[in-house]
Amino acid sequence: MVKRILAISDIHAKVSSLKEILASALPLSLDAITISGDISHFGDASEVERVLAEVEGAGIPFFYVLGNCDPPESRRGVRSAGKCVEALCSSIDDLTIAGAGGSTPTPFSTLFEVSEDELVSSVASAIPSCSHSGRSALMLLVHNPPYGQVVDRTRIGWHVGSKKLGRLIAEASPLVAQCGHIHEAAGTEVIGNTLVVNPGPAFKGSYAVIEIGEGKADARLGRA
Repeated sequence: MVKRILAISDIHAKVSSLKEILASALPLSLDAITISGDISHFGDASEVERVLAEVEGAGIPFFYVLGNCDPPESRRGVRSAGKCVEALCSSIDDLTIAGAGGSTPTPFSTLFEVSEDELVSSVASAIPSCSHSGRSALMLLVHNPPYGQVVDRTRIGWHVGSKKLGRLIAEASPLVAQCGHIHEAAGTEVIGNTLVVNPGPAFKGSYAVIEIGEGKADARLGRA
């Protein structure tokens, strides 16, 4: 059975844009919503909760990690019906989702930054806890993009993704990996056998719809 997922990233507390995205995507019969960080905009746990309450109102299972602009103390989750998959794995039917939030160091000393080794270790520690089998599909949910050609390219053309995360993706071979962080790098690419998706900044109305089924993944970008 095909799973249809609404992929969102970089909301930055702009609930008005989030509402527009949900209004655009909800008629698509979604099975889940995945959020790859920067839910708040340098806010505290209450701001994260306020934004996630809007997602919760959609009545669809959702999964999230934090971004570098979110409070790291909330990495074990906040009061919400959503599931935080920070160094953890969760599932919905035959789809398993493992993740880790934060970003590698930036020039701006933001709230939730980790070393490249710590980021990769968090993701890698989550994967064995997934009930991953030949019948289940594995999805990675991260804020920081892997080093690539599309999803980590800055406006001036630099590639700032994590090479170690890219290698982990190639080795673990999840069906799909969702990232964010680099607002101007919305798009998709393939690393090994994995479809990597950066849905773009939700605060500007960007999102993606990912379809997973029969060992295949596809994604299309949208704008509310």
